Amino acid sequence: MINNTWTWISGNNTINQPGVYGEKGISHPDSYPGARKGAVGWYDSLREELWLFGGFGYANTSNYGA
Repeated sequence: MINNTWTWISGNNTINQPGVYGEKGISHPDSYPGARKGAVGWYDSLREELWLFGGFGYANTSNYGA
């Protein structure tokens, strides 16, 4: 990031959207987590992994929950 500017990479860009999940342990470019509130996450650049913890949000359905 230059000048503290964020860049949109992928995934849904509208609020309250469910996630798209593939098979556990197998990455896929079309997978992304559902909308979240109060989650904490970070990106491990050595392993190229996103770690996302907690929060309330949407799974792969439209139901909002823990």
